[in-house]
Amino acid sequence: MKFLLRNFLTLTALLFAITLAIGCKLTPESERKVTEKVEVPGFEESLKARDRAIAAAIAISWRSDPELAQNKLEVEVMNGRAIIRGKVPSEKLKRRAEDIARNTEDVKDVLNEIEVDTSLAEQRFSLDDI
Repeated sequence: MKFLLRNFLTLTALLFAITLAIGCKLTPESERKVTEKVEVPGFEESLKARDRAIAAAIAISWRSDPELAQNKLEVEVMNGRAIIRGKVPSEKLKRRAEDIARNTEDVKDVLNEIEVDTSLAEQRFSLDDI
């Protein structure tokens, strides 16, 4: 008897819930979609600081390379994506500068805009000369 009563009450509650769900209409307020941009205090600043740290790490690595240190290279980082610019005397140095940037922690991608200018090879120190 208790079994039948419990099943009856469960079935009744289920039918009541279904009836309520079907009969309810959504109001414009309940249908509203969230389109507001969520602002997290300090988030933008932390992303900019991370990008500056990445750019500094790349620049320091270039300066520690005897051949790359002789060239005026620039790096700009936005959202972990590095853009490298400048002039070097060989394709080999262009690739080396890109490899250093690409292998720097937190770098997602590198756009290499470094130009090769062979006239820069004169009066330069090269590890190949040793």
